[in-house]
Amino acid sequence: MSSTQEQAPALKEIFNQQRLMHIADAMHTVHPAFDRQGFLQRAGHGLAELSLMQRLARVSESLHQVLDLDYPSSLELLKALAPRLNSRFVCIFLPHYVASYGLHDFELSMAALKYFTGFGSSEFAVRHFLRQDCQRTLAVMHEWATDSDEHVRRLASEGSRPRLPWSFRLEQLQADPQLAAPILERLRNDPSLYVRKSVANHLNDITKEHPQWVLERLEGWPWSSRTVPGSPVMPCAA
Repeated sequence: MSSTQEQAPALKEIFNQQRLMHIADAMHTVHPAFDRQGFLQRAGHGLAELSLMQRLARVSESLHQVLDLDYPSSLELLKALAPRLNSRFVCIFLPHYVASYGLHDFELSMAALKYFTGFGSSEFAVRHFLRQDCQRTLAVMHEWATDSDEHVRRLASEGSRPRLPWSFRLEQLQADPQLAAPILERLRNDPSLYVRKSVANHLNDITKEHPQWVLERLEGWPWSSRTVPGSPVMPCAA
């Protein structure tokens, strides 16, 4: 890099002081009783030393502390906040809130993750529910795979990846790829490239432990067909 070139800002600067002020202002609009200054003090404390994901978590934690409401009431405010934010990545703190404070309320939290993923992907947050109750969460995600919204359909595949980057591994899904196979079958020929890329990445994760399983699966998939969300799924060869 020449001396005349400016170094690109670090990715973590997505959550800089200006962004925190925007979140505070938007939250105050949604909830006039919101302690804007209290949030900024908590969220901005030691900001320079925090990594990207630490900053994201700090925003979620600070909102929880300042709102000081029960979980359902907080969710309603955050749902109203989501459309007022102007970055899909920034919005990931919303599903992070769900994973941090909503594990006790499965039904409400899964509905919230489905809603928030349209603004900022819930792929990291849903993994906490998979780790807590894999079968129950996969059943919901299997239904998401037929949703009309491509963001929700992608969440079904991306969130259940065994080795999702920037997240912990899902050991149950690493050990048994058959658990999430019905989701991949529903999405294998999804009309959205965004979704199909997620399926490809999911399969790539599986090859790390079960390469033969992936090869056998692909051999049985009729690539000339096209699955429309909500339509019957063609069976794959075992």
